[in-house]
Amino acid sequence: MVMIYGIGIFDKYLAALSMVGIRGEVSASLAMARRCSGLLLPGGGDIFGQLGPDETAVIRAVIRRQRPILGICRGMQALNIYFGGTLHSRIAGHQQPCGDMIHPTCAAGPIAGLLGPRPAVTSSHHQAVKTLGRGLTVCQWAEDGVVEAVIHKELPVLGVQYHPERQSFAQYRGDAADAAELFRWWAEQIEKNKRE
Repeated sequence: MVMIYGIGIFDKYLAALSMVGIRGEVSASLAMARRCSGLLLPGGGDIFGQLGPDETAVIRAVIRRQRPILGICRGMQALNIYFGGTLHSRIAGHQQPCGDMIHPTCAAGPIAGLLGPRPAVTSSHHQAVKTLGRGLTVCQWAEDGVVEAVIHKELPVLGVQYHPERQSFAQYRGDAADAAELFRWWAEQIEKNKRE
């Protein structure tokens, strides 16, 4: 079971996970973090300075067990903060008043293998990575240099600034890369982790 961190309705995340055979459960419980097979940190509101103690404890518990983590939008920003990085509090050109923008990116490493070297992605954020956290490597960026994805050098941790759940499966849109492969890859990481 994969833990989706938070309290609320996360239907699109749950639907995307179910399409790759993963049962997700929404929770902010540290006890669940200590037994889940993976953690999805979803999009959400702004981060002001540091993460709250509860979110920090959940991330730490999953990392200590070396379970796969996928951070999406705010989730990627949370991972960057957790690893000691900082954020730009406001950037221009990555958000519009309603709905997602679509913009081109450049990708390397696993993201390029999954989505291609120049995938178009959804964008709906005004915070972004400023100083990269320890152990993280940039593997995707926008044309203006904004970080779009990071991967940890040693841990099974991936963060994407965009919303793959809004550009895959039933939410697939023809103007952005099909992000279903990202979820399939993450599901493989979870299965591989269970076997080790």
